[in-house]
Amino acid sequence: MTLRLLLFVSLLLILPVALAGLAWHWHWFPLLDLDEPPALLAYGLTLTVGKPGIGLTLLALSALTLHRWRRRPGQLLVFFFCLFAALGGAFVTKTVAKNHFKEPRPYVLWLVQQGQLADSRSFYAGSETERETRLARSLVQVSETQIPGWLKHHWQEEVNYSFPSGHAIAAMTIAGFFCLLLGYRRQPVWRMMALGSWAVAVCYSRLLLGLHWPADILASSVLGLLFGGAGAWGFVVLDKRLAAPESS
Repeated sequence: MTLRLLLFVSLLLILPVALAGLAWHWHWFPLLDLDEPPALLAYGLTLTVGKPGIGLTLLALSALTLHRWRRRPGQLLVFFFCLFAALGGAFVTKTVAKNHFKEPRPYVLWLVQQGQLADSRSFYAGSETERETRLARSLVQVSETQIPGWLKHHWQEEVNYSFPSGHAIAAMTIAGFFCLLLGYRRQPVWRMMALGSWAVAVCYSRLLLGLHWPADILASSVLGLLFGGAGAWGFVVLDKRLAAPESS
């Protein structure tokens, strides 16, 4: 795993997300017409790292990466240990950071501006169950043409804090892990670019659906790349150790 590969993957994943911060004056939500296909596409991208989408995503990428990789005893165990250790580390970091920074989500502030919520502080003062109930009551007053039912439902599933983004950190951990392994195996560059584009698109989907701020997805992208890179490096090192007895 070379420095050149690390730099390429870092630029591939981080630079496009950093560009969102340059447009800080944009109102990312509501930027799309939420009744149109682009909004549904953004929701579909979000679902690829939700439940159960993330499972299908991991299975597909694992099969692609391990295809024709020389099989060794214990290799699959090591591979999935490194992958889930990276994702687990990202999940714990995300959870701790959310509870520390306590940043309100964009849709909460939008509902406050619309007069559907009194203020963000009182909203987040309650438990997650209380927030879901309060949010559901508020959204009844919002027309389906303004906020479609599928987005109302998604908001009710995302009543915790904004910073950092769980979906973005998961997508970037996955992309960092698999891009580095694909590059290590000298797979076609277009595969890494396609995977990187998917992860970046997931990050932007979170902005467009009113779930996150540009700073959320940028921080998540950096953290995801660090965890994904550590997991990929760990697998390469351990895989070489598994190969050592065969060559002796």
